[in-house]
Amino acid sequence: MTTPFQKNFKKLCMYLGKNNKALYGALTIALSKGILRPTFTMMDKKQDKDSRIYTAFREGLTGGVAFVSYLATDAVVEKLASKLAKKTNHLNELPKMKSTLSLITVSLTALFIIPAICNAATKPLLDVFTGKNKKQLPKAGSAYVTPQGAKNVNFGNYKNINVYHFNNFYNNSGMKIGGV
Repeated sequence: MTTPFQKNFKKLCMYLGKNNKALYGALTIALSKGILRPTFTMMDKKQDKDSRIYTAFREGLTGGVAFVSYLATDAVVEKLASKLAKKTNHLNELPKMKSTLSLITVSLTALFIIPAICNAATKPLLDVFTGKNKKQLPKAGSAYVTPQGAKNVNFGNYKNINVYHFNNFYNNSGMKIGGV
């Protein structure tokens, strides 16, 4: 006795077994990461709000870009494999060519295309969605506020070189002996 769910599940498994492509796994991973990672990131109340928003946005954007990129590159591979099989007179090897090229393009898309698009698009899109404008640079002649504890040093013609970071690095680095 089988239920309709079992019949449909068996059909799905048989279909995926016969038509196994790297694309299916990549799409599933991209979709689940694009939904679940931002959700869990926003639920982490230990992190500050801006950090959570940036991370969740980046993860969601990566999932969306990955999904679309995988579909686009797979469509290109289908056409390329067909043309390549016709040109080399290996039409009987077309399914193997498609499968191999699909795996290669999914890998290359994950390595190069997705990170490149996300790196270029994250900051501008995040600014649009959060409504943050670009930071205003101080006007010429306005006073620069140094961090508390910073020391300004004058080296001849160079005015007020801030050596806070140098002093802070050398005073707080090195091996500590006995907790001192």
